[in-house]
Amino acid sequence: MQASLALQRQLVAVLSADAALGAHGLKVFDGPPADARPPYLTIGADIVTDWGFKAGEGRVHRFSVTLWDGRESLAGAKAILAEVEAAVLAMPRAFSGLRLINLRLLRAQVKRSAKSWTQGTIEFRALSVMDGLGD
Repeated sequence: MQASLALQRQLVAVLSADAALGAHGLKVFDGPPADARPPYLTIGADIVTDWGFKAGEGRVHRFSVTLWDGRESLAGAKAILAEVEAAVLAMPRAFSGLRLINLRLLRAQVKRSAKSWTQGTIEFRALSVMDGLGD
């Protein structure tokens, strides 16, 4: 799970430091506190599977970032998710002993939730190898 943890920490750091997202007043959580108020981003589950190859071990990560927004605008949520996508896809490919071999968008969805919030989820897939760390 070392690769999953390294990726999660990098995602929080990248999204928290992004100027475009910061302009929206977004906070980033890996699990929002009970008193969190929208808008905010959460790092979703990271489904990790083995990706063995001849020279070593790797992992396939399927992870998501979810926007929770109190406004009714689906277009506004889509604009923020576009900024999330840009930030994630531009993040460094090597960090904390992890190297991303591939990183791509899988899908995105925006909908209204039961609490009358707008919820936007964007999912990614990454292939990683650990440089010098056990997984």
